[in-house]
Amino acid sequence: MVTITDFFGTTVKWADARGSCPEIIFSTRVRFARNFSGFPFPHRAPDSSLLSARRLALGAIKSCGLVSRAYYLETGALSSFEKCFLVERHHISHALAAALRPSGVVISGDESLSVMVNEEDHLRVQSIVSGLAIEEAFSAAEKLESALGRILPYAYSDKFGCLTACPANAGTGLRVSCLAHLPALSLLGHIPVTLESLSSLGVTARGIYGEGTCILGDFYQISSSASLGRSEEEFCRSMERAIKNLINREMSARETLFQAGDNRKTEDAVYRAYGALKYARLMSYQEFMRHISLVRLGLAIGCGFGLDFSALNQLILLMQPAHLQLAGGDPRASFKKAKVRGKQLFPPELDAFRSDCLRKKLGS
Repeated sequence: MVTITDFFGTTVKWADARGSCPEIIFSTRVRFARNFSGFPFPHRAPDSSLLSARRLALGAIKSCGLVSRAYYLETGALSSFEKCFLVERHHISHALAAALRPSGVVISGDESLSVMVNEEDHLRVQSIVSGLAIEEAFSAAEKLESALGRILPYAYSDKFGCLTACPANAGTGLRVSCLAHLPALSLLGHIPVTLESLSSLGVTARGIYGEGTCILGDFYQISSSASLGRSEEEFCRSMERAIKNLINREMSARETLFQAGDNRKTEDAVYRAYGALKYARLMSYQEFMRHISLVRLGLAIGCGFGLDFSALNQLILLMQPAHLQLAGGDPRASFKKAKVRGKQLFPPELDAFRSDCLRKKLGS
């Protein structure tokens, strides 16, 4: 069996700032929750049932031929660092990383498609793309979900639609989310009102890694909160309207910040943050995210750093704790060649290593 260090590289396609509004929307994700008829939901199933479901799922994914250069990983065979790495890469959830039951994940070679097996549901089919691109992400995920549905016995009710372990996911089993960067709304103190208005539209805001995670660097996972009562296309259109409304609010907040009489204060904060990233000798991930958020805001309004959004997005991924652990303490290392260190890098070492990497990436 391959391990993640055998095939994951240091550039992530869905973080390349290729989609619409990359200065605000980091990425778009669409996922479908599906279960198998005749099998108990994963949280109630014995290991024998879960093993059968996993074999069934893997066989269908191989047969459909839509997940190019796919890699299959049994989560139970991964180290804690490797599972955290996959969480940081947005391929598996915290729940799947912590699960002790037989489970796994299939990931396409370009990382745009993945399928979690035996998380909360038997299948979580996911597409993730750069920028605001709901239609593109939906099309890719729906194509794979439909192909698997022609092979697998999906659990379905004429009354409730697709049956899921959590009633909130029943119906379409669809969840649409965008990772949004909202520094100006945060600096102006408008986040509470903004999130309240999103809630009234049936949209929820979570931390950078989804449900139950904290807010880092003014990044919010903006997600649809229901999947029953409308068609998949209607949910996508509704989410698109909500996200565009959010983008307009953030753009307006940025104009307010940089047209105000004290705009030099904001500009000063941006350049101080860049200086810290470029020259610091110790930096926690939380501190890194605070600084990179301001630098990303500065880039959006024309501050010259010799960087682009794709470079900043890749840094945000590569400076995460598990990514650094898997780089083995060598800032020049490629994940294709790195091996998990026998000795864990503890916070002072990890913070120093992060700073070493940043100085090399930023050319200081």
